[in-house]
Amino acid sequence: MENSGVSAFEKDQVVETVIDIFVRVIGFIERKEVCRTTNPARDFYIDTDDLTLFITEVEKHFGIRASQAEWFGIDGTIDSVASLVLRHLSSGYRDPAPRF
Repeated sequence: MENSGVSAFEKDQVVETVIDIFVRVIGFIERKEVCRTTNPARDFYIDTDDLTLFITEVEKHFGIRASQAEWFGIDGTIDSVASLVLRHLSSGYRDPAPRF
């Protein structure tokens, strides 16, 4: 995160929002069971359909659109999802056609 221009506070806010989205989308996992190092696929055996819905909701919430290669390029933790979001937000690009 060095030199990214993103404060720890900003990243913490994005991490918390991503966790909230994950808990809301999945529905059967308690908020207290999820932290920044949680890997939804590995830790909760979440299948691809639910992960796709989670990714879609993250992109919609933050107004970003990451490529499939970008999503496959992260380690799958909540923290890495937040980092991907922050990379897109810091680029200044907002999705002109958000998925609603």
